[in-house]
Amino acid sequence: MNFDLAIVEENAGQIWRGFLATIGLSVVILLVGTALGTGIAFARESCNRFLSLPAAAFVNLFRATPALVVLYFTFYAFPQFGVRMTPIAAATVGLATIGTAYLSEDIRGSLRAIDPGQWRAANALGMPYWWTVRRIVLPQMIPIAVAPYITRAMLIVKSTSIAGIVAVSDLTGVTSGLVSLTYRAVEFLTVAATLYLLLNTVLSILQIWAERRFVLRSGH
Repeated sequence: MNFDLAIVEENAGQIWRGFLATIGLSVVILLVGTALGTGIAFARESCNRFLSLPAAAFVNLFRATPALVVLYFTFYAFPQFGVRMTPIAAATVGLATIGTAYLSEDIRGSLRAIDPGQWRAANALGMPYWWTVRRIVLPQMIPIAVAPYITRAMLIVKSTSIAGIVAVSDLTGVTSGLVSLTYRAVEFLTVAATLYLLLNTVLSILQIWAERRFVLRSGH
């Protein structure tokens, strides 16, 4: 069987639009997940049970629920409650919720790697909580979080592939449609796999750069 490059070129526009949709969806999920996940991570580490218990319940619920079930719920079940969303909005909400739960644990792990004595020392000096976080905790937490964060970003990029199930024209959704239309699975699946590999290779390079930068900054 020959690899028909011409049929890929004929549909390059659709593939490119699907690729951009995958990038856009991944970026939004990462931004939302990072912002909310950081807040949830700090809430889980709080001594206030009114913050820590709901945060723990959220994380455990959505880490235990398959992403596909959450996606189906946002797309098919929400309309029964009067909440109707476009496919891309439903996919974003569902996948961002799952991403938030996992990212919060990655961030919390980095947070817990910091010596608790530093919190106590800052408290003894009378430093405000958020000043301690900004000047003492975050500068130490971010270098620790780089590797797990980039790994999670890679997983998020790959998780967007299920968005096509709810009619999102992402890379996998477009690829699936073209395979069904042309019966040329090898060509389109190879292109899709290559593009996913490209995205995650860029993230791997970003991880190497970030880790080296933090090592140089720390002087080690």
